Amino acid sequence: MAERMMQDIEQKELVDRAQFMELMRRFQLGLERNQDFEISVNGENYTIPATAFDSGRFRVEYEIDDGEYEFEMTLKWR
Repeated sequence: MAERMMQDIEQKELVDRAQFMELMRRFQLGLERNQDFEISVNGENYTIPATAFDSGRFRVEYEIDDGEYEFEMTLKWR
């Protein structure tokens, strides 16, 4: 059976502090419980599978560029 082609997607959305905290809480629960994590970005729904927490690569980044600060956490999986 042929492997299904995945389309490239990049969604970004600005959220307020309360929304960000709720997102991080749900992410943490999924990670701790090894459960799927559901997320909605710009009205599009996505699932981060529990298997991503075991097989994925975690990265933390802190950057200062031209007086602007950035803190980023990344989870990548296949």
